[in-house]
Amino acid sequence: MSKEQQLRNDIEPIPISGIDDGLTSRWHGFNIFTWQEPCMRRFQKFVKNAYIKLLKETHAPRTRCYIQGWANVVRSGERLSPHSHDQSPFSYLSGNYCVTSQDSATIYYPPYVYAGSLDPKTSIAIKNRPGMLTIFPSGIFHETSIHKGDQERITLAFDIFLEDVDPRGRAGHEGTHILFDDPQEPVGGSPLRN
Repeated sequence: MSKEQQLRNDIEPIPISGIDDGLTSRWHGFNIFTWQEPCMRRFQKFVKNAYIKLLKETHAPRTRCYIQGWANVVRSGERLSPHSHDQSPFSYLSGNYCVTSQDSATIYYPPYVYAGSLDPKTSIAIKNRPGMLTIFPSGIFHETSIHKGDQERITLAFDIFLEDVDPRGRAGHEGTHILFDDPQEPVGGSPLRN
């Protein structure tokens, strides 16, 4: 929260997912995986360990990949409308980590649907709980319920890419993707390189 006002001042919003002027609409101009505060370094290591565990459990090979992450702050009466994450051919996994939430859910839709065909009868609502990390294919449409709590609903989201598709950055900002994993690096090595 301490960075919210600075980011809002420094980065022009691009309305997305029903948020016209919040951190979500500035996702393109910063990367939480470059933040050096101790709590963020612990979070970054947590995500890296969860990713490695997912690869092991699904027997997927480690591959060189990149990550970009952002923060979402949703206030009372707001919601994130149906959306999917990066649709470039190299984005393959996305994630959502709940920092705070009073009474909200993230609603996921089956794969291979488009925004105009979302059917609530086929959706799965998962109650947001602080400390919960969800990793899912980037193309999965999802949304949130309307936030009715008095305090902000804060989540940290990210996309993992197989290629650095943002070498010069979006909207005039420096490139926001950083190296996330490299099979040449031993598991348990440096969680991220900046």
